Amino acid sequence: MKIIYTTTLLLLSMFISVQAQEKANLLLDIDTPWRSEQLTFPIGFAPSLDYKGMEEVRFAKGWGNKESEEFWTYTFLWYLDEDPVVTASKIEKDIEAYFDGLMALVGKGSGLDITPANVVFVPDSATSYIGKAKMFDAFFTKGIQELNIKAVTGYCESSKKHTVLFTFSPQDYDHPIWKTLDGITLTVDCKE
Repeated sequence: MKIIYTTTLLLLSMFISVQAQEKANLLLDIDTPWRSEQLTFPIGFAPSLDYKGMEEVRFAKGWGNKESEEFWTYTFLWYLDEDPVVTASKIEKDIEAYFDGLMALVGKGSGLDITPANVVFVPDSATSYIGKAKMFDAFFTKGIQELNIKAVTGYCESSKKHTVLFTFSPQDYDHPIWKTLDGITLTVDCKE
């Protein structure tokens, strides 16, 4: 019995330690727990994105549920070694290449006729953009998915990294999910 108790405490301690370490390594701070992934540039499905650094992706709990108000709601941060020199035109091309590559990978061998993404951004301020995407959803609907997008650029003095934070949702900008998306912050010392 003592061995079972000790083993259980040890496993629980390791689980808590791993969770704390994973949370400590995350770059995005979100009020609610969202699933996370981290990728290193260059990203295999989007090799034309010629950046060095990493991407952190966070998915709302209802991201994959067509019935959820959080369907297709997610965010990603590009944490880059060099200044990406962001313009509306540049991030349009980048997000189109990103979605086209991702959907081609997900839909590979399925026989789906994947329509290329169409993304439009306009400047919202000196460091932010607002836009829309029409892209093929090879994950869930197997059809065209429209997303509202925001992009915010910044620079992290402490780590000498450039950032581009993208937030996505099919919901209109006045929907409450945008309060959550607009409240996402970085866990590292950055200025916009």
